[in-house]
Order: sequence, then structure tokens, then C-alpha cells
Amino acid sequence: MLADVGDLGNPAWRLVVMRAITFGVIINAILFFTAINFEKDRVARGILLSCLPSVAAIILFQFILR
Repeated sequence: MLADVGDLGNPAWRLVVMRAITFGVIINAILFFTAINFEKDRVARGILLSCLPSVAAIILFQFILR
């Protein structure tokens, strides 16, 4: 059990956060390719831009906060 929710040094907390972010990116990828398939370029661009904070968080957790 996590003693403190804000404890970023706890490996269990980092694993939970990384899996949640990864799940969100997978959902956005599915929506992105669906929008491309239906030729909704503006929607696809918006979905792609909404993934940028998630990708930044993945980079932060994987490489910077080691």
C-alpha cells in the first residue's frame, strides 16, 4: 500500500502512473488512427496534440526522475 500519494520516489507509485499514462496514449492512438481513417484531419491533429503532455510525462518519469 502506498504510504503517501505524492511520493514520486516509490517504485509502485511510478509503475501505476506509467501504466495509466501508457493506457491513455494507447486510447489516443486508436482515436487518432480512426480519425485518419475517416479523413477527419482536424480531429486527428487535435488528438495528436493532446498526446504531447502524456509523452512529456512519460519522458519525465522514465528518464529524468530516475
